[in-house]
Amino acid sequence: MSQIDAPIHDPQDLPPALERYFERSRIALALSEVGEDVPLCLVNDAFLALTGYTREEVLGINCRFLQGEKSDAEDKAELSRFVHDDMRDSGRFHVLNYRKDGSTFHNLVFMSRLRDEDGVTRYMLASQFDMSPVLDRARLDSNDVTLARNLSDIDKIAKEYGLAMISSAQLIADSISLIARLSVPRT
Repeated sequence: MSQIDAPIHDPQDLPPALERYFERSRIALALSEVGEDVPLCLVNDAFLALTGYTREEVLGINCRFLQGEKSDAEDKAELSRFVHDDMRDSGRFHVLNYRKDGSTFHNLVFMSRLRDEDGVTRYMLASQFDMSPVLDRARLDSNDVTLARNLSDIDKIAKEYGLAMISSAQLIADSISLIARLSVPRT
């Protein structure tokens, strides 16, 4: 775990509507500030429940602390490539993550860049889903609807503060396809 001495982010700088949205959402959400090592600057209760950590333990550090010995190197590399490629606006990644208690979960991470009015990435938003249980069709449809609604809400909030998420519609469409493939039992 790479600890940063002092967060480079001032909590007062975050749009209040975004903070309120994080408080209300039941989807695990994390916001990272673009900068040295992309530290977490905001997480919600669902993220804390999913990972078992407290806010004090995660804020100011990169979320790679969730990765562990059995996390696939290529999965981690793909996520890292996204973080360092400012030309990509959104992405979807599967990573085996570890909770604080050491238990694992298959994390399906949806990431989007939040850009300012000049097109500069200010934050990275990550929505996280525990894909460990096999999903049935009803739950799959429910997750897709919830994800679409949440991305739409965040996009509206971001625009109010001069931030933008680009390509979310394609990300949602691709995600529905991936979730469907993951939910089909292997024979």
